[in-house]
Amino acid sequence: MFEKFLRFFVNNSRLNYFLFILVFITGIILYTKTPKEIFPSFELDMISVNGYYTGSSIDMLDKMAVKKIETELKNIDGIEKMATIISAGKFNIILELAKRVDKYNTADKVKDAITLTKQYLPSDMDEPSIKVLEIKKDLMRIAVSSNEASHEELIEEANRLKDKITLLKNISEVSIYGDSDKYYDIRIHIEKIHALGLDESTVISALSELSYIFPIGTVDDSKNGHHFISTYNGPKDANQMLQSQITVLGKKLYLKDIATVSKRYEDTATIFSIDTKHAVDISIKQSSSGNALELSKSILLLVKQNNQNNKNIKFIIHNDRSEAIKDRLNIVISNILLGLILIALLVILLINKRMSFIISLGIPTSFVMGASYLYFAGYSINMISLIGVLIALGIIVDDAIVISENIQQHIEDGLEPKEAAIIGANEMFKPVTIASVTTLFAFIPALMMSGTMGEVIKLIPIAVSVLVLASLIESFLFLPIHAAHILKKEQKTTSWNSINHFYSLVIHFFMRCKKTFLTLFIILVPLLIVLGIKASKFQIFPQFDATTINIALKANVNTTTEETIEYLKAIEKDLYAKKEQFFISHVDSVSGWRRDSAGNSETYPYVGQITIELQKLKAQNFVDKFITPTLSFYYDEEGRIREEKSIVIAKKLRHFLETKNYKKKLI
Repeated sequence: MFEKFLRFFVNNSRLNYFLFILVFITGIILYTKTPKEIFPSFELDMISVNGYYTGSSIDMLDKMAVKKIETELKNIDGIEKMATIISAGKFNIILELAKRVDKYNTADKVKDAITLTKQYLPSDMDEPSIKVLEIKKDLMRIAVSSNEASHEELIEEANRLKDKITLLKNISEVSIYGDSDKYYDIRIHIEKIHALGLDESTVISALSELSYIFPIGTVDDSKNGHHFISTYNGPKDANQMLQSQITVLGKKLYLKDIATVSKRYEDTATIFSIDTKHAVDISIKQSSSGNALELSKSILLLVKQNNQNNKNIKFIIHNDRSEAIKDRLNIVISNILLGLILIALLVILLINKRMSFIISLGIPTSFVMGASYLYFAGYSINMISLIGVLIALGIIVDDAIVISENIQQHIEDGLEPKEAAIIGANEMFKPVTIASVTTLFAFIPALMMSGTMGEVIKLIPIAVSVLVLASLIESFLFLPIHAAHILKKEQKTTSWNSINHFYSLVIHFFMRCKKTFLTLFIILVPLLIVLGIKASKFQIFPQFDATTINIALKANVNTTTEETIEYLKAIEKDLYAKKEQFFISHVDSVSGWRRDSAGNSETYPYVGQITIELQKLKAQNFVDKFITPTLSFYYDEEGRIREEKSIVIAKKLRHFLETKNYKKKLI
């Protein structure tokens, strides 16, 4: 049966080559469309419940809402752990699910539980939101800074750019640091009110209708007899607000008849600075299906357009994760291509040139077939999947070598190339298939790992399995026709007689001294294994050179956001002055927010964070200098001036900060 299959595709060479070209081109196109990232994205077995109740204290929120919700959630099956974080005006409940529990089904149950609890919650409280947690991937940040523009203008430009970026496909979140709440000051003219025969308190009461979500705010009586009413609701434009019609004691009038309106920003939760300049920062995250490299290009184009259209305001891209993705992919891809070249050279040396060409042609064919599967299955091209490709490289070569060598032997025995291709491939079908299946069984247990680590590791067995199966298809579908047209009787394989003779002598020597050999083997091998394990250091992922260094700050609890940014700016100024010494590209500071080494974030006026972005690292060895640039798809030489690794610079920065004694200044 299988021989008929082989004979059909060998005899119909045009159909075979058409399929080969179609598969190859399709695979290349799908590879370019497949998302590229450093680590795979995945959903966690966790559900988040977020609630907001403006103006409530921690104790009040706990008593009035959180405890009631927690009581209802405890009745849901499948929830293993529950953790709650409450801060003024908001709370967050994290539900960790048991193994093999459907998170989407459980999320629906949580929604039903929240709906039942709603009747016991404050009537003016928003209904809590429920979502399945997923890892959002940082893409880049854009600083909007200027020496001339006001803070209000920076915020407006940041929001305009945010609106443009949000429209891009596969952008999951765009946040602004250094933003402020928008307020409208309504300045009431007392003289005009009296001229119309109206009372001040009645007018102010009527103005409250302009703010239809929250109370209107504060009313201040100034020395010059004017009233100021602050609001951040209602119409979002001062001119529109002036056209608002109000009714006072039966009289209908427009706001412009008795007041003026001006817009202002204040009460900022975070203040941002970059390279010693006041700025507003835009943080961009991509969705799990987004291609970081393509999104980066699109955003870069938007930023260039904004820089051209705004001479007074500068847009600076920093912490661009797509650069790190390119570097990581370049390392692995160049290693794969180097392995392919070395395999081709070895086959030329040890077998013959024609067979080397057939084998070298089969490896990328298997790769593009594997890339097609990753695209259709929704996976990404990342370091984990590429590690699986590296592992599979030696395995998929074996199939092609065994089959092509068997075909060559039949050609040398006198068979016609087409017949030799059919018979040679048919003879190898069982042993090669069985060998491939046993290889798959060796990697299947890795798919059974659970938790976060299981989600990360599973791409290795998936990539290996896909490439092994792709290699089987290539070896029995496309390789025979290539062998039939390329292999020749005159091009004999390299003789191994001398090597076989030497090997025979070695085997006979060990056979004569078999007792001594077995004794040494039983003693030395376990001993060397134990010594090797003790001397080895376990590290699940290799340590890569970082592109950023973070400094987290926590001042006295009575410190305001403005005071915190002043502390940060002092440090930022000293660091930026040493940017050549520490190979610094950008230094940015944010007060009112920080993230610690464990990944937990805090939002308080007295906390802050400094992020130091380093220049690109120079080539450190022969491979970095010559191999990676030559064999990489995304290599970029521009900006590679850093001579020291980030871990070395981090130690120097720590020493620099200690000598400056900033800690005492903060207390």
